[in-house]
Amino acid sequence: MPDSKIDLNKSYHIQLPSLMSILITLCIGLIVGYLGPFGSYQMPLTGRLLYWVILVIVGHLIFSQSEKFCKWYFDKKHLNLIVSFILTALIGSAFLTFFVEYLTQIFLEIKLAFPDGFIFLFPKVFILGITINIFGYLLDQAKDNAFKSKELVKQENIFVDRLPNNLGSDLICFCMEDHYLNVYTDKGSHMMLLRMKDALVELKDYNGIQVHRSWWVALDAVQEVKKQTRKATLIMKNGIKVPVSQTYLSALKENNLI
Repeated sequence: MPDSKIDLNKSYHIQLPSLMSILITLCIGLIVGYLGPFGSYQMPLTGRLLYWVILVIVGHLIFSQSEKFCKWYFDKKHLNLIVSFILTALIGSAFLTFFVEYLTQIFLEIKLAFPDGFIFLFPKVFILGITINIFGYLLDQAKDNAFKSKELVKQENIFVDRLPNNLGSDLICFCMEDHYLNVYTDKGSHMMLLRMKDALVELKDYNGIQVHRSWWVALDAVQEVKKQTRKATLIMKNGIKVPVSQTYLSALKENNLI
């Protein structure tokens, strides 16, 4: 019997949604309940709101766990995004359909016999599941973009926060002097104990470039470029002249400075 490649250390942990996602789901449930789709408008308003709030919240919990389970189970299979949506909706819809049957019996006193009730409800719940998955994906993308933006600002602030408050945060340039960096802003300069390579890492997403083994400049602070043979000189807005070595001339070209 061949050895099966099973990761014994692999385990699935149920992760509950965040409070924010629960509140958003609650609001959606209230809106849908007020509109009363699928013939539910004939129900009394209080019962209708409660019905849809419960249904939307439970649906959110089921589909969020279905998505996490699919990502966990198929993590090594690199599923196509569309296939992942369909699988998640199929699994989530199967569980949610049973719940819809049960909830409908309680609120509408309509008993749907199995499997007829399941066959009737499943396509509708499945379409709803696909919609929820697309909405969830777009929401996750928005969250990821917002997180990346925050991380970018945080990364840039690591370097800027090292400066005294009276120097502000508008960088112009800095140069390496032994183990120190002489950092220039629009309000003055400051000697900072920091390696050049560490500073470049902290400012990798900042609008600036290294132009010499000992110099870095903020691109929006460059006032003039004086091109010479195999080198150049940058005139910064505070009047400092920054040398550009031949190695970094290409960086000036890439940023349309020469």
